[in-house]
Amino acid sequence: MEKIWVVLAGLAHFGLVAVGSQVPRVFRLREVLTPLGAGTRRLLWTWGAFIVLANVGFGALSLAYAGEIAAGKGLAGGFALFVGLYWLARLGCQYGVFTTEDWPKEGGALAKHALGFLFLAMALVYFAAFAAGRLL
Repeated sequence: MEKIWVVLAGLAHFGLVAVGSQVPRVFRLREVLTPLGAGTRRLLWTWGAFIVLANVGFGALSLAYAGEIAAGKGLAGGFALFVGLYWLARLGCQYGVFTTEDWPKEGGALAKHALGFLFLAMALVYFAAFAAGRLL
């Protein structure tokens, strides 16, 4: 597969981090989480931080090792398979867990489907890289 697709997917991870930085404001998380206990709030913020860390890591590794990942052999192929499964699972949550009503009224449906398309595209890039290592 062409290395440029892995580079674009790597950059998309950083774009998701940037977009994700708006989630607390758009979903009014400080206000919504206030009634919860301090431990529960810290747990939710910690989960969010680890998601950001995973996206930054996936993006950084994709940019640093784009050629190896695109070739899909060895450990890079395993990484590609894992990241493809990660985004496929996230896509499943996008449509199997969250309803459109869960999203903000203004622009929520558009954002949901745009993110869904991005998650699908990213999964396909990494699956194609994994497959390239098996077919070539």
